[in-house]
Amino acid sequence: MDQEQPPGEPPTGVPEDFHLVVGTAGDQFRDWFTRLCLYLVLQDEYERESGETVIIGTEYGNFGAMAGLQRTAAAKGRLMSAQYFPNALTSSASAFVNLAIGATGRNMTLNAAQLTPVVTLWQMLVALGKGSSSTGHLLIGDVYSPEALGDARREDAGLPCASGVTHARLSTGDDYSASFDFWQEDTSSTGSFPAGGRAWVVARGEGVVETAEPKEHLGRNGAFITAEFLRMLQGLGPGGSAVVECRATSGKRASVTVTKRSS
Repeated sequence: MDQEQPPGEPPTGVPEDFHLVVGTAGDQFRDWFTRLCLYLVLQDEYERESGETVIIGTEYGNFGAMAGLQRTAAAKGRLMSAQYFPNALTSSASAFVNLAIGATGRNMTLNAAQLTPVVTLWQMLVALGKGSSSTGHLLIGDVYSPEALGDARREDAGLPCASGVTHARLSTGDDYSASFDFWQEDTSSTGSFPAGGRAWVVARGEGVVETAEPKEHLGRNGAFITAEFLRMLQGLGPGGSAVVECRATSGKRASVTVTKRSS
């Protein structure tokens, strides 16, 4: 799902078993963001625990369902079905995921704009570190409704907005360590980032983090830079590290360095 598609249409690359996994009950009232989140979690086969945590990082969340509710209300008025309402919250995807897997751990939907990938991972690791859950579902991304796409392009018309969601299931353990940094820079200094704000991944190091040229930016949606980062972590050798750094147009910065244990 790495290219823009017509707003409101199914994202490209939807698997053939999509509706078999997600189900069709009440589907006409759900938006594609909820559907993708449900599919990614439900198709992940493992022994589930009731105390699992679900944390979703997104700029627009279930904006498509909210906009659909407004359009339907304008067209049907009092004839509109009440089934629209549970779906028409920006955080409704996390609630549906929790219900689908019977999770009773921490449940959160957050929006940190261009810092969302780092902040969402931080919140997940905090939740797991407190010991209330041993497993957590991390979901990051957006599906752009026409209204969301219009809003995104008002801020940066030249930044690609491809719909997609990245999912990772994280478990407690000591195979990796993570170090987070948050800071504010002078907005008059653009550094290596274009003015619109970007994120990049630094190449893995030999026990230390090596400075590397920024990879080509993957667009506004944090799903794709997160997927790139997670793939890099899977390839780390003992003592290897990788960094993802995000920068917002306001000058806010966030980064996380993940290191694989040496032995």
